[in-house]
Order: sequence, then C-alpha cells, then structure tokens
Amino acid sequence: MLKKVLIFVLVFLITIGFGVYHFIPKKVNESINGVEYQLGSGHDQVNSVTIKIKGRLHQSLFGKRTFKGLIDVNGANYSNQNKNRKLEIVFDQYGTGTMVYAYYKNGKAIIDSYGNLFANKDFSKVTIEEFREDKNGNKGWTSENGWMITGPANSKNEALTITKELVKKIYIVN
Repeated sequence: MLKKVLIFVLVFLITIGFGVYHFIPKKVNESINGVEYQLGSGHDQVNSVTIKIKGRLHQSLFGKRTFKGLIDVNGANYSNQNKNRKLEIVFDQYGTGTMVYAYYKNGKAIIDSYGNLFANKDFSKVTIEEFREDKNGNKGWTSENGWMITGPANSKNEALTITKELVKKIYIVN
C-alpha cells in the first residue's frame, strides 16, 4: 500500500512540475542580427538589421502560443512606426502570428499591421513578412516580391534558408 501511495505522490509531483514549467510564461529577450530583403529574382538589396524581441511567451493547455511584449527592427528600410507599443501576438497552429497594433488616437480607433511573424519555439529564429503600402495606399505582401526580415542571418541566402524552415508548415517552398 505504501508503494502505491509513493508512486501516486511521485506521479503527482512530476505532473505539477511539468505544469509549472510548461504553463508559466517564459521570458523572451532576444537581440538577433539579421537582414531585410526582397523576394524574387533581380532584387539584390539587402539591409543589415537587428531584431529586438522583449516580452513573455504564454502557452495554453492546448498548446496555443501567445507573445506579449515589444518587437523592434533596427536598420530596416521600412520602419515600424509602432515599435514602442506592446503587442499581443496569438500564433496559429502553423507557427505564424500577425503583428497588429490596436490603439486610440484622438478618440479614433487605429488598427495597424506591420506584418506576419514566424518564430521557432524559443524565438532564436524569426522571419517577418513586412506589409508595405502600394501606390494606392493599400498594405499587403506577396510571395513574388514581398519584403522579409529574417534572423539570424548575414546574407539573403542564409535568410532564405531560415525563412523556408519557419514557413514550411504554411507555404509550399522550393
């Protein structure tokens, strides 16, 4: 009988330990050197950037990840005007979440998106599909010529390798 009680207590403690480790928000504080580049052939411009991520990563009982914090990209050609506003990014089952900034300005609701963020489990590898304005003032992104921010990377080829790894669940990548 004592053996069964000890086994039960051990299993209970392991379960509690797993729950505490798995469900308590994890601190994210990354500074990643990367590049900003445009997809497609004939686009050779590459900008060196530093991607700064600071916040907490929450994981639900069913595995849904939510990041709460700040993301800034220093050196990007297309700067994020909302970089000092807190984000709440809910990642879908494919590992992507949209960087949406919602706030009030002069009594009006403002919703602004910077792009889609793909990140591995510990945020040591990231790629952002930058939503850019076209000549009509519409924001968007295309796989033919869209702009990306990826790190860690020192070149467009390194960045493409990481991007392919992070987006493979949602896009068919050659």
